[in-house]
Amino acid sequence: MSELISLVIVPVDDSPTAHAATRHAALLSHLLHAPLRLVHVMPLNPAEFSDIPANRQAEKDRDRSQRLAAAQNAFASARQAIDPTLDSPPEEVTLEEEGFVHHPARTLVDYARRHEGCLLVVGARHLSDLGKFVEGSISDEVVHKAPCPVTVVHPEAVTEDIKRIGRVVVPVDGSRHSDNAARLAGDLARSAGARVDLLFCRPAGAPPPQKGKQDESEQLFAQARQHLGEIPAGIATHLLEGDRYAEAITEFAHSLPDNPVIVMGRRGLGTLREKLVGSVSHRAIDLAHCPITVVV
Repeated sequence: MSELISLVIVPVDDSPTAHAATRHAALLSHLLHAPLRLVHVMPLNPAEFSDIPANRQAEKDRDRSQRLAAAQNAFASARQAIDPTLDSPPEEVTLEEEGFVHHPARTLVDYARRHEGCLLVVGARHLSDLGKFVEGSISDEVVHKAPCPVTVVHPEAVTEDIKRIGRVVVPVDGSRHSDNAARLAGDLARSAGARVDLLFCRPAGAPPPQKGKQDESEQLFAQARQHLGEIPAGIATHLLEGDRYAEAITEFAHSLPDNPVIVMGRRGLGTLREKLVGSVSHRAIDLAHCPITVVV
């Protein structure tokens, strides 16, 4: 079992994004030797405003029975997306809210807080910031608020024939979040037999290191290697230059063969502050066509 991850949780809802997330979650569960748990959030949506939940009898609640049936359909669809050769069958859990408000992201985050050592795997669409505001984005809110690592998977990132990870891309910046990401990346790379590619991005036109002094990138690569641990498939280092770090990271990952994934640290900025000062990890999630895991 991974030293860091003891449970892989994936929300399911019978959508293409959920199917992609489920397939990747099953692969991560297998590689990290951690149980897989399928979770369906079933919010309470009364048919009429006068229909007070306290006056309902659950066994006679037709709306609830329909939602329970939808949950079972979601689980059945998720099971079909999982490679049957991957370890033991997943556990299935239905989370039901108790109020009128529909907050699936909040419910998932609260659930994750009760399970130490978990990894959340969520599906996502490529929405603009305006689209996220208008339509809402569960994955976006989960990434901002979850206390655990979160893997975001876009529908095109994981097809049925992808059953391995060949490269783990790890951007480094010397922060504790970057160190935590390197530790998880090391666990994953060893289990997958994958090579690790360490990336350091520095501004274009940055002056070269002074004579006799070690370059900052070499210091950060050495620090990341310590947290990665031994990687039998090897570690490569890459120095990228430019002012658009997220673009550089995702373009590098997209150029790789062998089904790459990205594992990177996240500073833990709030949603508003992130909009004001920017976030490399947030932008990388929007751009990535491969699975990307962010670690606080």
